[in-house]
Amino acid sequence: MLPKSFIFKLPAAALFALTVSSGKNVAASTAWDPATPDRVTVSTIDLGNNRYTNVVATFNSVISIGNGAPTHNYDSYDPATGLLTISTIKVGTATYNDVVIAITGVISVGGVTPINATEPSTEIIPNDPLFADQWHLKNTGQTGIDRVAGKIGEDLNVSQAWASATGKGIQIAIIDDGLDIHHEDLNVVAGKSWNYITNTYGDPSSTIGSHGTSCAGLAAAKGNNGIGVTGVAYNAKQVGYNLLSVTTSSFDADSVTKDLQSNHIYSNSYGAADNNGLLEPSAEAWQQAIDTGISTGRQGKGVIYTWAAGNGAPEDRSDYDGQANYQGVLAIGSLNDQGTKSSYSEPGSNLLAMAYGGEYCSSHAVTTIDITGIEGSNDGTSNPEDYIGQPNYTRCMNGTSAATPEISGVAALLLEVNPALSWRDVRAILAQTARKNDPTHSDWITNGGGFHINHNYGYGVVDAAAAVNSAKTWKNIPAQKTATASANLTTPLTIADNNAATTSIIKLSNSGIHKLEFVDINITSNHPEVGDLKITLTSPAGTSSTLTTVHDCKLEDITVSCGSSLNDGMRFGVVRLMGEAADGNWTLSVRDGRPRDTGKLIAWNIKAYGY
Repeated sequence: MLPKSFIFKLPAAALFALTVSSGKNVAASTAWDPATPDRVTVSTIDLGNNRYTNVVATFNSVISIGNGAPTHNYDSYDPATGLLTISTIKVGTATYNDVVIAITGVISVGGVTPINATEPSTEIIPNDPLFADQWHLKNTGQTGIDRVAGKIGEDLNVSQAWASATGKGIQIAIIDDGLDIHHEDLNVVAGKSWNYITNTYGDPSSTIGSHGTSCAGLAAAKGNNGIGVTGVAYNAKQVGYNLLSVTTSSFDADSVTKDLQSNHIYSNSYGAADNNGLLEPSAEAWQQAIDTGISTGRQGKGVIYTWAAGNGAPEDRSDYDGQANYQGVLAIGSLNDQGTKSSYSEPGSNLLAMAYGGEYCSSHAVTTIDITGIEGSNDGTSNPEDYIGQPNYTRCMNGTSAATPEISGVAALLLEVNPALSWRDVRAILAQTARKNDPTHSDWITNGGGFHINHNYGYGVVDAAAAVNSAKTWKNIPAQKTATASANLTTPLTIADNNAATTSIIKLSNSGIHKLEFVDINITSNHPEVGDLKITLTSPAGTSSTLTTVHDCKLEDITVSCGSSLNDGMRFGVVRLMGEAADGNWTLSVRDGRPRDTGKLIAWNIKAYGY
């Protein structure tokens, strides 16, 4: 404990006059002198665009003191509460970590210098032994089983972000097949995980499936603890919901609103079946649950739902998955260690951004935790491609399943540095700060809002450091508006068989939406074979978004009919039009690309979201 003289109360003084967003790069130890017990000297704090040094501040109480090593290497101030968190402070010959004090005023500032926007931030390299293998966090050219070196620098750039945030104070729910709540490298909230097998709070661990546990490790495995691996948000807490361990889908809606008052982020690495090409709409109850989460979660700021875009390429597009293409979720695709699309990662107009799932264990997948002991992905003995003698860890995790919890971790970093962000702000920050990977890919275009977009990559790969830096000074976007319009099809339009496209135009006027965020498109057609159709939407700014392509459908590797799944209507979602204006002519194009049958476009409408 601190000396008794360090813990005291003073009459309220002037409010802390400086608006502090966050501090970083502490130059020297922050100190407290018993001779002046009402004040503390803070070595370095970044305030907006300036860096202040030797800040002498008064305080009236010590709120809390951490245990063990500090969870940050910088001091931070929350103007909403007046609390200053000091990473390390010297009191005489003793050193204390994570000390939270209530600031009441500022006495003096030793110096101030502008922060150079191009100045490299401090890079944090955790002491976890398997971090060196985690190329998705820091790609130094590591090789996989195939002995092919990764592309240096092709990673999440999170080691730069850790100088500002590590996920402290954020809670992530892992919705999956289970979570090993007793794993040595996880920080799980006691008693708050849910077991859908018994439908009670309890132990959602799976003795066989390791998928959810491996996802949890990618999001937030403990960092700098000298054990195993590092998670993106390595000081965040987690809970697990074993939704996929039950055979019914009746809990889908329940899982995404479970403990809504406590969770900040819900990470979902599952979805429609892969490799079949079928259109899979989402349930209305699930949609309503997502709407509840984004409107009421986090005291009205909305929780963040990350969603796996799917591993069904080339047969599937993420557009076909009615969960991954929903307005309230962030659909995430996967890159390999060269920064190009993982072979299985699905393209889509709903795709927000990319993280890293690698390819396969036989080439180069990602390193994370496995369930404890010999069960799960790695038994520590029988798979020479995996870690021998380390059954609690694996280097064989892959998929958009792996990429999605990585972005859950990045979202945790954003919410730590700026708790005021809404879920829509998080989405906008990720898009605006994404890096244009695979820059020579032919599908890259610039949309009408000035964003680079690609059906295979969304807005690009998430850059954690750029996103965190943006979040520090981010001005929240205005309240969301919506506008709807329907096509005037008094007579259904014939879709010519294997011929020119049928087009229909909707004119949207007076929407008040100058910057789009998302667009829903509902299409009804009696065409008996949706696999014959290529459907595109062109915005008033001229940006084309592909919703379906001519493709085969498969069940257990047998080619089958894709069917008339537009007969009862299907909703598609487009996120690649951010920044464009909503008003103007929206054009739907439907082309039959195979000679066998025909049908009609019966109805379609749009719903625009933006501000």
